[in-house]
Amino acid sequence: MADPLSIAVSIAGLISLADVVFIRLVKFGRSVKNAEKEIQNLSKEINLLGGALDSLARLARALQDGDFDTNLRMHSIEDCSDTLNEMNKKLEKWETSSSSTKQKLVWPFTKDRVQAWLEELSQHKTNINLALSANSLDAMLRLLSQEENHATEILAEIKETRKITSRIHQDSERQKVLDFFLKYNPQQNYDMSMRLRHPRTGLWRQRLPEFQHWISTPNSKLWLKGIPGAGKTVLAGSIIEAALRRITEATSSAFFFCDYKEAHTQIIENILGALAYQLAIQKENAYAILEQYHNELHPNNGLPKQPTRRALQKVLRKILELFDHTYLIIDGLDECGNSTNEVVETLSEISEDTDHISIALLSRDEDEIRDRLQGSFTPIEIAAHKGDVTEYVTAEIEERIRTRRLRIGSLDLKGEILQGLIDGAKGIIAHASPKLSLHELREILSVPAPEGLLDAGAVIREESITRYCSSLVRKSTDGIYLEFSHFSVQEFLEKSPPQDPGLEWLRVSKLRAFALLAVQCLKCIQLQNFNRTNIESETEDAQIKSRNRLHPL
Repeated sequence: MADPLSIAVSIAGLISLADVVFIRLVKFGRSVKNAEKEIQNLSKEINLLGGALDSLARLARALQDGDFDTNLRMHSIEDCSDTLNEMNKKLEKWETSSSSTKQKLVWPFTKDRVQAWLEELSQHKTNINLALSANSLDAMLRLLSQEENHATEILAEIKETRKITSRIHQDSERQKVLDFFLKYNPQQNYDMSMRLRHPRTGLWRQRLPEFQHWISTPNSKLWLKGIPGAGKTVLAGSIIEAALRRITEATSSAFFFCDYKEAHTQIIENILGALAYQLAIQKENAYAILEQYHNELHPNNGLPKQPTRRALQKVLRKILELFDHTYLIIDGLDECGNSTNEVVETLSEISEDTDHISIALLSRDEDEIRDRLQGSFTPIEIAAHKGDVTEYVTAEIEERIRTRRLRIGSLDLKGEILQGLIDGAKGIIAHASPKLSLHELREILSVPAPEGLLDAGAVIREESITRYCSSLVRKSTDGIYLEFSHFSVQEFLEKSPPQDPGLEWLRVSKLRAFALLAVQCLKCIQLQNFNRTNIESETEDAQIKSRNRLHPL
């Protein structure tokens, strides 16, 4: 869980999602036949649920000063979110796929499906109304977690999941030994990743079969890869949290974050030392192994030495054998610069040294990393999960409306904004921006001088674009867009200063791209293609559809 205010914002975010579902139902109610009652009943339940959620969000804000158990999950809210997301996804799919008038007159859902939705919505409303009876935030969360009847057991089983808890006796001398190996403390990175994580995002990760196997089975290896901005570091925090929940006397966990801004985090000896430190404080015998190596490095009759990679590997191997199961999570392998090969090679060797670990490595999908991990690690492609984007966007929109930083005059506009932001993310949770489709790109590249006429035959062909750009671009997997063939292409064009001043025009940036796009759009709307002397209201809708089909830009 997150802070109390984030809990309220997370709950309020579902209000926006409920609004979007309600808007779609109302639109369908105007056009479909023989389903008026079903749509009316669904709309009514959605409205009532939205009201209950609004009341719950206000209650959470009112109770935010109280203490609460940070380990509780809002199962009722998660279930409610699942239902609303399912409805929205199915309604959206039907809306976009129904191109003909005949299709739009047919209600695509069976009575059983509608009845199941009605029952789910009613149950969610009942759960939320029950939570509204709470007089503290902790009580409200317990009701929402569906664990109110097991409070005693919960309190007995609660574990600290924000740090690794020491299980050994510590004094000043032992602390000196431990501190010698801890050149960089990854706890600060973990704390930051948890602060950046929006409440209830990342839940999809728990449902992945690959993750379920990793969390429950020793000798399992995951490589989570993705583009910058996909949320790898935040996801790493979520994985670490899940691992820390499982720590016992026989099960241990350790983690590290490599950071391009911190040179200390890119040195393999520092990474191994931090892992050894964390494992050593979880068992007396593990500390004894680390202390013995410390003594070898500090002989009574000689100068002290620094730990080496090979020696630290041996120490870790001995320590890992003391536990039945150990979780190792290391994020940011690609941020180690010239040390990347050594870091990846060493961590891969450690994963092969023992059958007692579950190791998860997170990075960009780069050749030197892929070449070493491919075949031995199970790869998982990371993109901003649409459910996570929906959670974040709906909560942000609702919070900005509440604080009057955003004013939206109609539910229709609110729905369009939400859908545009969610669809625009395209796997990048840090930068949401719409892309031009291939058809739109072809048209905008073909715009003639202002007040000219754009003939269909004058529109540049796809083959011409791909031929001139060669290996720099590729078609997206869905065939709708052109994208950079690799993120390194974009990085090079954005960050690498050209040696020849004459090549300055090849540099790309968002600012320049938006400026060029604005100029081309202004030229486009001045074309003779869009001159209209007469506007007939009876045919206005058909004319707009025809225009949009011919000129998708």
